[in-house]
Amino acid sequence: MTGVVTSASLQRPVQGARVTIDQSSIQATTDQDGRYVLTGVTAGTHTLRIDEPGYAPFTIDIVASDDQAIAANGVLTLADAEGAGDIVVTGSRASRVLSIERKRALATISDVVSSDGIGKLPDYNTAEALQRLPGVSVEIDQGEPRYVVVRGIDPNLNQVMVDGNLVGIPEAEGRRVALDTIPSDLVASIEVVKAVTPDYDANAIGGSINIVTPTAFDQTPPFTFASVRGSYNDKSGKTGFGGSATHGQKFGPDEQFGIVVAGSYSKRFIDSDSAEPTNWTAFTTNGTRVTAPTNYTLYDYRIMRERIGGIVNLDWRPSDQTRVYVRTIYDEFTDHEERDQFNFALVNSAPAPTVLNRTSIRFPNGRATRQFRQNDQTQKLYNVSPGAELKFGQFELDLNYTYAHAQEHTPIRDDLEFRSAANQTATLDLSSDRPLFSAIDPRLSDPNAFPLRRIRERREQIDEDLNTVRADLKYNFGDNEASFIKIGGKFIDRVKDRDNSQTQRDAVPTAPSSPGSIGQALPTPDDFYNGDYAFGPAINYQGVLDYYAAHPNLIALNAGQTAINDKSLDYHIHEKIYAGYAMASLTFGDLNAIGGVRVERTEGRYDAFQLRTTTGITPLSFDNKYTHVLPSVHLNYRPRRDFTLRAAWTNTIGRPNYDASVPSFTEEAGAGTAGNPDLKPYTSMGLDVSAEYYPDAESIFSVGAFYKHLKNPVFTQTILNTSFAGVPLLSLSQPQNADSGKLYGIEANAQRRLTFLPAPLDGFGISANATYVTSNVKVPGRESEDIPFFGQSNWIANAALFYEKGPFEARVAVAYRTAFIANVGNATQKTAADIYEAGRTSLDARMSYKVTKGIELFGALSNITNAPLSYYQTTRDQTYARQIYSFNGDFGVSVRF
Repeated sequence: MTGVVTSASLQRPVQGARVTIDQSSIQATTDQDGRYVLTGVTAGTHTLRIDEPGYAPFTIDIVASDDQAIAANGVLTLADAEGAGDIVVTGSRASRVLSIERKRALATISDVVSSDGIGKLPDYNTAEALQRLPGVSVEIDQGEPRYVVVRGIDPNLNQVMVDGNLVGIPEAEGRRVALDTIPSDLVASIEVVKAVTPDYDANAIGGSINIVTPTAFDQTPPFTFASVRGSYNDKSGKTGFGGSATHGQKFGPDEQFGIVVAGSYSKRFIDSDSAEPTNWTAFTTNGTRVTAPTNYTLYDYRIMRERIGGIVNLDWRPSDQTRVYVRTIYDEFTDHEERDQFNFALVNSAPAPTVLNRTSIRFPNGRATRQFRQNDQTQKLYNVSPGAELKFGQFELDLNYTYAHAQEHTPIRDDLEFRSAANQTATLDLSSDRPLFSAIDPRLSDPNAFPLRRIRERREQIDEDLNTVRADLKYNFGDNEASFIKIGGKFIDRVKDRDNSQTQRDAVPTAPSSPGSIGQALPTPDDFYNGDYAFGPAINYQGVLDYYAAHPNLIALNAGQTAINDKSLDYHIHEKIYAGYAMASLTFGDLNAIGGVRVERTEGRYDAFQLRTTTGITPLSFDNKYTHVLPSVHLNYRPRRDFTLRAAWTNTIGRPNYDASVPSFTEEAGAGTAGNPDLKPYTSMGLDVSAEYYPDAESIFSVGAFYKHLKNPVFTQTILNTSFAGVPLLSLSQPQNADSGKLYGIEANAQRRLTFLPAPLDGFGISANATYVTSNVKVPGRESEDIPFFGQSNWIANAALFYEKGPFEARVAVAYRTAFIANVGNATQKTAADIYEAGRTSLDARMSYKVTKGIELFGALSNITNAPLSYYQTTRDQTYARQIYSFNGDFGVSVRF
């Protein structure tokens, strides 16, 4: 017996519904498309029953014969909409129902965020939507959430997929994927799997993040969504715009063909200011000791970001036994950045600073630079993924090929640098956690006091190509479709190239200083950092380039440094991964057990360059091979349909970042920087348990605990007075493996509409989650210290109060996390050089109103409280950096046809 179960309220298939015959042991659970298959049904009259928490049960009488397959579809109605099946649930409520339905159905410990009935996620940004989930926080870039952190684990240790297929990584340094690159308008749901089964890629210490795009079979009727949006950035005072459209439908004989076409475009403006008092050092004068920064840098950013995306998803489903599909996605993210910079090296040479009192210090001999950077960069991602899912009796065969390309193109990254003479004075007021200038040399406001030092013109091209072939074979046995044996194999071929060039032109020393000064200066930026600093003159980028183009005798090519810069960052990587797994799923009453093992073999060749000012450029190559055997066990116990207990034991790995593992070495004036091809991959053993209670279709109460033991975590260490490859060095900065680390945590989640309140208060609801994590890692040279795991906050919490009544919806949400260590000091400096990212609390709000059944007006504000991004050195009163943004607003209209 086969069939499809759909929701009348959502007009979508229902996943995870239980289908039984005569309340017997013959039962099945619907898949993502609402399909079920019952085997062993005998001839005669039977009662088919379909149950799903929060829905009214569905029953129908079926007459079965011995020699004929039977098709029986079911339609469920939300319990509070029973008798009103024409009511279609949309908006935030639809998002919650779909997310909870998917989480409950998955056999893994996971969380899900889904798009609503008008085809959008509950947040503008994909990464921002994920930060609402338990145990998930984000790293932000210029005020926008960008990288996802799962349970305090480095984003480079997450596996990111689109529709279950790997995506390329456009960035040069790490293996993380910037999730703000993918427009949220193209996303149907996002799954965060925190404990993977053997059929998932093993490179998932943090978790496996799967971005699911829509298909025509996601909803029962054809669907068309469209939106037009404006955006406003308070700090820049500029308004951006955007829009999206999605259409999906089934067609052909018996509607066996399906197509979804979607496109998205947005353009927004972001301004920010940053103040960075760095390198805090202790000074003593006449017995009075203070700690003060020896360098102060101010940044003024003006940024435009443009996002373009599109998908075309094709399906052919001629029968329940055959599915053929093609998934395609294209994303383009462009960042145009203008940055003025004022850098004051407060300690340039003797004499030493003078401590005036406990809150004041005078620096008598500093030196300043004024710089401008024009940085234009475009990232592109696209995947083409054809595949087939075939059934042969009890066997299921899943075949897939994916070609993924990622690219980062930097056509312009120009740095103009002007430097003052020495003997510039300043006095710092240390009475607050962020020191301010109580006095500063007036010459630093004069553009003629800054002769040109150099102009650097950098261009870069990064390309990554992925070819992936996957085959999975599943054999179902017994009366329950949750009992099966599954084997599979996967081959990944990854080629990544980085080609960086940088031309350096220096000012001619004999040229007059006046024409070489910032003769093309612009006025000081308006309202820089709320008036806390006098930034001084900015730089006219195009004016400076035009001036030196007209006076070529004032500037000369630095051929030696240009040659080194041309190769210092280049590399070529070719990785091949061979993976195979075997797993079994067995059901014993209310208990389902999944166990198996995955084996992954990694073979890589890494090419880079050794660069020294004395001996020139030498190409280097290194081969690395390693194999991991990774067993796992997952238990799911469901004594009731609304209650689930889960437990998992998993083993995963994390491959080192690209730039960390290439055999590069650069030396200049005794300071060396090197990659480390001998780095070992991370390995992690994890234990997870959770309990989940689902009182209705859109409510959940859950609690979970987890433990990870990580070996070989990677950190960058600076070693003084050492040597590398036979070269004596004053210092060497190089990635190293730490010994091991342990991470413990507990997370809780609650979500509930307060329907028991009297009207109109019954429209209120709450959503809240909190995660506590503690950890320690052993770092070479600092084994006796209790250092937390890199990038891990002790507390992560989210809370939202929402109201939904009739056509009106509103939500106020807060996201909170505590501080975490961002950079570890070396064995000599120890804690004095540890850098922490400070805790942060952000407040967002969204409001919408349905004008008609298919038209919605919406508005949203993010970072309402102007929460800054801050860092500190060792202690919270030693601010290392503080960046401010102000708030962003989005407003527009969404339409469903």
